Amino acid sequence: MKKLSVLICALCLLSGSIFAEGWDAALYKKIEQSIKAPTFSEKVYKPSISVKAKAAKNQKAIQAAIDKCSAKGGGKVVIPAGTFWTGAITLKSDVNLVLSKGAVLKFAFEPELYPKVYTRYEGLDLYGYSPCIYSNGAKNIAITGEGTIDGNGNKNTFWMWTGEEWWGYKGGETSRSMNGVMGSRELLQKMCDEGVPVEQRQFGMGKGLRMQLVNLVNSENILIEGVTMIDSPFWVLHPLFSKNITIRGIKVINEGPNGDGCDPESCENVLIENCMFHTGDDCIAIKSGRNADGRRDGRPSKNIIIRGCTMEDGHGGVVIGSEISASVENVFAENCNMSSPNLDRILRIKTNTCRGGVTKNIYMRNVTVGECKESVMRININYWPKEVSERGHIPYVHNVWMENVTCQKSKYGVQINGIKEKDAVYDIHVKNCTFNNVSVKPFLRENRCHDIFFDNVKVNGKLMNTSGSDFIEKAPYKSYAEWMTYSEMKRNPNPIYLDFTDSIKHPKGKWSYVMGIELEGMLDTYYAHGGEAIKNYVMRYPAQMISDEGKTTGFKYEDFNLDNVRTAHFIFRVDSLAPRAGVKLALKEYFRQLINQPRTDEGVYWHKQIYHDQVWLDGIFMGLPYKTMAAPYMVKEGLTVANKGVAPAGKKKMNKKIAAAQQKELMAFYDDIVDQITMTDARTYDAKTGLWKHAWDSKRGMFWADKTTGQSRHTWARAMGWFTMAQIEILDYLPKDYARRQEVIDMLNKTLRACINYQDPKTGVWYDVMDVKDPRNYIESTASCMFTYCLLKGARLGYLDDSFRQAGIKAYKGIINNFIRVDVPKDGSTPTISLTEGVSVSGLGPEKNPRRDGTFDYYMSEPIRDNDAKGVGPFLWATLEMEKLGYNTSSQY
Repeated sequence: MKKLSVLICALCLLSGSIFAEGWDAALYKKIEQSIKAPTFSEKVYKPSISVKAKAAKNQKAIQAAIDKCSAKGGGKVVIPAGTFWTGAITLKSDVNLVLSKGAVLKFAFEPELYPKVYTRYEGLDLYGYSPCIYSNGAKNIAITGEGTIDGNGNKNTFWMWTGEEWWGYKGGETSRSMNGVMGSRELLQKMCDEGVPVEQRQFGMGKGLRMQLVNLVNSENILIEGVTMIDSPFWVLHPLFSKNITIRGIKVINEGPNGDGCDPESCENVLIENCMFHTGDDCIAIKSGRNADGRRDGRPSKNIIIRGCTMEDGHGGVVIGSEISASVENVFAENCNMSSPNLDRILRIKTNTCRGGVTKNIYMRNVTVGECKESVMRININYWPKEVSERGHIPYVHNVWMENVTCQKSKYGVQINGIKEKDAVYDIHVKNCTFNNVSVKPFLRENRCHDIFFDNVKVNGKLMNTSGSDFIEKAPYKSYAEWMTYSEMKRNPNPIYLDFTDSIKHPKGKWSYVMGIELEGMLDTYYAHGGEAIKNYVMRYPAQMISDEGKTTGFKYEDFNLDNVRTAHFIFRVDSLAPRAGVKLALKEYFRQLINQPRTDEGVYWHKQIYHDQVWLDGIFMGLPYKTMAAPYMVKEGLTVANKGVAPAGKKKMNKKIAAAQQKELMAFYDDIVDQITMTDARTYDAKTGLWKHAWDSKRGMFWADKTTGQSRHTWARAMGWFTMAQIEILDYLPKDYARRQEVIDMLNKTLRACINYQDPKTGVWYDVMDVKDPRNYIESTASCMFTYCLLKGARLGYLDDSFRQAGIKAYKGIINNFIRVDVPKDGSTPTISLTEGVSVSGLGPEKNPRRDGTFDYYMSEPIRDNDAKGVGPFLWATLEMEKLGYNTSSQY
């Protein structure tokens, strides 16, 4: 039993590195859903304040309005336009302090206006100067509006209390130890170390421990939105022991000493989004108490989301520490922009052996950095080695992920400073990152740490190996198309199990459109680059799936499922390598389904039998390109109406009457194909967004459909991708002299121009749900590859002008930079590449599946995975198009 317990403990310790999988989407969503901004009564209270009044008078009036508002059930205390001097004010429950546009609350340099309250100073408990805006034990509070909170910090006021000449000190009150006299900051630390009760730690007038601008203590349901905060005496925004906090759209400008922008300390369920920070210290610093005080309270900071923020000057963009003795966990930072020669670091974790604690589950992704002064990531658990306090408390840092971060200039890529006593930093992952113009060293490590992984990290144009100790000098193949093809062949030795097919559930393989798309991309790679291994691989699929009698494993005609027809496009082409009679029979069976496929009243194919009366953009791609390709062959083979009762060509001499009938029927096929596309265009197009909705219910009865238009709610990017690829492929087979060919070209221009309008300017690729701006939305690879392929091919063939080609090149660069990961095996074998960030599936209904309701929340609920075949195929085609433009795709990016 003892041995079993030891084994379980060992597995628990190892699980962080063995089972870690990067960004924890499920945990992120759980945290996001738990954070709810408070709401308030619309009743308005207007304090009797004046721009000419003294600070004490305005302070009293504002506090009276807050007290009255709270006592009467809550509402808004509104500060009008104008600059109003005041002293410290205390928020109470159910009060929204609203700063109108043009309003400035300016805090006077009159220490007597800041009475002592319980707070923390740099993670240490005390009674000291009241913060400018304070709460303790409040519920449902807010500070909102377009006005400004001005802390009045400068070298002639609060900042000089540092005791440093640089900050204006000329004598008098200070927190600094001077001339052999212990200062208040050092005394507070001593009290903490000696266990002096907090009630006896009285620091106020004359002690020089500067106050925060906003400090919300033991409070919950908090909203800080829209306001500007400037020139704080000390830290700017400091939630402490609080929970359910939303900080949105604020601007923080504070270049003073210890001028942190936002410091959640021992808080949980915090959302910081769309904010701007320009600070003299850390932009955002997450904390949980210092040394013995932090360990005594034992309240970690956890469940924090940071997104859509801009960081300029500061010691760090997103920082954990250093006051983190009670631990920090579950921090997510994404979609931020950071850049300044005075911004030292992007992701920083700092602590030491005075602190202890555990920092874990820290995630950063999709961050763009112009430049930073020192490091893109720095983990330092030997921070401030001269600190005088009790040592021996080992701080642990593990399960840290940095993904999809680009930085154009820095001294270091990653710095890790461990300690000599123990391997306390481990399970650190840097993935899919690009660091350019690194001037000193890509990776600097000091003292002990282990399991530091670099996955597809490029530094100064070179690919780092897994350990970060060296570079992979060149790609193993001359083309990304070859590299991806051979990578997929290595991952899936048998093509019938491509795209995550369960070989136990489907021992004979799976007939699916996704196989056809990826295998057709591989077929085109073979035609471009050769390789008998590729040829043999793609031929194995029809050899195993289609019998000599023309029977296809998994194909059911009676399902009238357009998805099951798509692979016929690949089969038709690959059969030319080694023709088989059984394949010809199967191709006719697929075509027969299209002839008899149920249609809407307006003549467009149902997507499937189970999706009756529904047209999906997906289905246009699944059925119509094959119909266009195969129609001439099927007409000649006698499958269609014109040949009914007539022997196939070659067995009976064709007369002019039969030839004319066949030509007429062929034109009817082409007209039907164009009619279906144009009708789909008309029924799914949304003039408000200039995009096409995912699907249309012609009967307007499905739960996901608009009862007036029949359209689904949103534009799913991959559905748009299917629609554009259908158009580009149909043009491959419509005769150049066909009268309505230009209609398809015009539609292709219209569709792809809309795509360009929604191309993300930062990354060059596209978001999963194109018509929604929401922090949860994400750039998605499969649709991005589809659009890129169509842009490049359409421009090459002359359907589109050069602006489309330029957009396609930008998109391809975005794919390489954001979605392609290089996987370097530890056994030294050939590296593989993966296409990441592809949504596995998204659909609508049917009736028995109400979860698939077409809402944005639904689309965000579907899993994301690597190497989805629906993206791999279009990636191969996009790569081959880049090569046709003259690019060497293995080294160009």
